Amino acid sequence: MKKQGITQKALAEKMNCTQQYISKILKGRENLSLEALCKIESALGIQILRFDSNN
Repeated sequence: MKKQGITQKALAEKMNCTQQYISKILKGRENLSLEALCKIESALGIQILRFDSNN
């Protein structure tokens, strides 16, 4: 998140969740859903998941 220049609070606001939820994710105390991963990608403008349609 430092590389993206975003705080936990700002990410939480973009994802429409709590800062506590973001903290749990970063500490490995919360399992991520596909929906949460997609929200993180969108909020940070990065690609986490990639599906290869050639296989």
